[in-house]
Amino acid sequence: MSSDGGHLLVFGASGVSGWACVKEALQFPTSSTFKQVTGLTNRPLSIEDSKLPRDSRLQLVSGIDLTGSIDDVVTSMKQKIQGLDTVTHVIFTAYIEKPDYDSLRAVNTDLLNTAIGAIDKVAPKLESVVLQTGGKAYGVEFSDKLKIEPPLKESQPRIPKPYYDNIFYYTQHDTLKKMSASKSWTYSETRPDVIIGFTPGSNFMNCAQGLGLWLSLAREVYGAGAKIPFPGSQASWKNKHSDTFQDILGRLDIYAAVHHDKCGNGGTFNCANGDVVTWSDKWAGIVSDFGLEGTPPGPEPYSIEEFVKKNSDTWQKMAQQHGLKGGIMEKFSWPFLYFVMTKFDFDRQYDLSNCREVGFNEKIDTVKGYTTSFQRMREAKIIP
Repeated sequence: MSSDGGHLLVFGASGVSGWACVKEALQFPTSSTFKQVTGLTNRPLSIEDSKLPRDSRLQLVSGIDLTGSIDDVVTSMKQKIQGLDTVTHVIFTAYIEKPDYDSLRAVNTDLLNTAIGAIDKVAPKLESVVLQTGGKAYGVEFSDKLKIEPPLKESQPRIPKPYYDNIFYYTQHDTLKKMSASKSWTYSETRPDVIIGFTPGSNFMNCAQGLGLWLSLAREVYGAGAKIPFPGSQASWKNKHSDTFQDILGRLDIYAAVHHDKCGNGGTFNCANGDVVTWSDKWAGIVSDFGLEGTPPGPEPYSIEEFVKKNSDTWQKMAQQHGLKGGIMEKFSWPFLYFVMTKFDFDRQYDLSNCREVGFNEKIDTVKGYTTSFQRMREAKIIP
């Protein structure tokens, strides 16, 4: 990397992890590590609306269609991105949701292939690419069919067929391995557990956003000090896991990118806050941030989605009264929150030896990760 700083390009900069990568790159590892930071977003997003710091090194660029051809993406990048030929590091967090595994694998593998194929053509100084994946690589979606053996470690073999074919992270990793084989740049993979954080807009796979919206509404409906039982099951109340706050994830992505000498060549690194927790450990602290009392679960899980639908008129009044952003509550994926808080009822904590061995030692108290996310949501007028 040039002594006067590199140029970081982040695909998916409006998502929960991409947003954090952009924010953290302006200060981590140092404020001079990057002379330019470029975030690519699907929809137009201003610096003001993004709630990212105002910084002359930062540019947000929208309208580059990664579902097009490599040549089309190259043309679009040249038209829209300033200093494109100075890009030294890339972090890939872009994602497209699809309703079935085959489509999910195809579209997201093609997305990566097109993005990196294009940047490879226009960035002669490219040094490293970081691919962010996640716990799906350990088969956690199929815990009813596979034996999940924590602590989860990167050296564990890929899950067996037929479930293997449902994991697009595998084909993404293999795509980067093949693409980088004859190149001067290298690649790494990072694997967060459930990501906790803030996004400036709707983000359907964001546990903190769902909890912030629901608990704000619950405070309005039930009043200050009301008891809020954990909505999941008795088993999920006690399962061990290791949440990943977005700032920790952003920093690891950046760390792997700039330390590609020891993190590259397909190096894979779990990412988590550093503390192994259960919902019973963190529930009271999360709920108290809203002036409510978190209590253990009842005999059966209950539906947050039904409560939100039943009280939609109350939310609309709250939104008008407090000047909240519209559409975010309506777009959130409540089944995702249900899945994380009820179906994820097995131990799945991460082993962090790999990232510690290469010198990444960032950590945060898990409840503080949640409350920091809620504060960012308040500042952005997503919750009151």
